[in-house]
Amino acid sequence: MKKLGVLLSVFVVAVCLTSAAYGANFMTIVTGSTGGTYYPVGTILANHFNEALESSGIKWSAQSSGGTAENLEMMKKGEAEMAITMANLTGFAYTGTVTYEGKAKIDNLRYVMGLWPDVTQFVFRKEAGINSWADLKGKKIAVGPAASGTEFSSRVLLKALAGLTYDDIVPERVGYTEASQALQNGMLDAFNAEAGVPVGAVAELYAGRTEAGMLEFSEEDMEKLKVDAPFYYRVVIPAGTYPKQEKDLNVAGIKSALVVEKSVPDEVVYQMLEVIYKDKEQMKTEHAGFTKIDFDNPADGLFGAPLHPGAVKFFKDKGYPVPDSAIEK
Repeated sequence: MKKLGVLLSVFVVAVCLTSAAYGANFMTIVTGSTGGTYYPVGTILANHFNEALESSGIKWSAQSSGGTAENLEMMKKGEAEMAITMANLTGFAYTGTVTYEGKAKIDNLRYVMGLWPDVTQFVFRKEAGINSWADLKGKKIAVGPAASGTEFSSRVLLKALAGLTYDDIVPERVGYTEASQALQNGMLDAFNAEAGVPVGAVAELYAGRTEAGMLEFSEEDMEKLKVDAPFYYRVVIPAGTYPKQEKDLNVAGIKSALVVEKSVPDEVVYQMLEVIYKDKEQMKTEHAGFTKIDFDNPADGLFGAPLHPGAVKFFKDKGYPVPDSAIEK
């Protein structure tokens, strides 16, 4: 009995030390707007972690947010332990470049793994007379929540593909659900939903009475992006992904990623990845975003910041490729 008491004491101390290592016995996963992909996926991850790792003494919870830029700022301030982010902005934040040039680097970011491509789904009311990127001039457009990764992408795309700035449009900074409803009510002409496919707000729009379309990316458009935004790559949304979508849509996307604060213990990151890989088939039935993840190449598309050491160990133990560039020096 005395020996059991000692073992229990050791376990309690270990849990306390683990919690102290990252400041609490709970982990907040900041995500995105409720109508996008990040929030439901974050909720699914939290639920699986809580069920499988109950004995760890840690509680995971997903929190909606304005998206990548806000998530990175929350990570910087220690207001969240985990986040789902766009890899381009994560890399910029870690290296202090592009949109983060002249700002303090957010160097406490560590990747856990790459997720799905965040696909640019620039949808519009057909009544608005939009047939090309240039036709967005003068239109009322939801560019994404303020300071979000989507808002950043909207700026890049408008400039690169149509030579437009926010001065040339009427920008609205709202979440995807609000944008979809406003477009259906004729209060918006278009909105950018940059997220994993399918996006609930886009599906709602396509299923509604308002006739909607989506701007595609020509080969010429992709060549332009290679110059101004080389982190984009070709993505095809198969026909039938959305209601009344009768043909494939040729668009573009950026890899999204699961990010963790660097002080989270290696064993916790390792255990989370064990849960993700063990439960991945179940997760695929819970949200289609999981079906777009390249589980065999988990570090592909990651940019700027390194993998967390716990992730490096997991992927090497399981035989998945880990490029030298992803390992912290």
